[in-house]
Amino acid sequence: MDIGQPKDFLTGMCMYLQSLRQQAPERLRTGPGFLGNVLVDPTAQIGENCTIGPNVTIGAGVVVEDGVRIKRCTVMKGARVRSHSWLESCIVGWSSSVGQWVSTGQRP
Repeated sequence: MDIGQPKDFLTGMCMYLQSLRQQAPERLRTGPGFLGNVLVDPTAQIGENCTIGPNVTIGAGVVVEDGVRIKRCTVMKGARVRSHSWLESCIVGWSSSVGQWVSTGQRP
């Protein structure tokens, strides 16, 4: 595994989140809209009617607007995900912005 490659980075992230589930489950976010292993920085803002998880990390100062679906992704510090976007198996870089209604995965 070479975590410098995006595919391997995401695989490593999933393994880390599973380890957290076993060792420190209180660090993972639970409740309505959160599925499986989800790690959210306390400074992140999550909008209404979002579905996040499984296997998602959200960094410091991230803004996730209303109606967003995120699964198997890392959203890094300072990024913004605009409303009704669908992100799957991707890495959103530092201070990046994802526009409204963007889709990187297949919707059901």
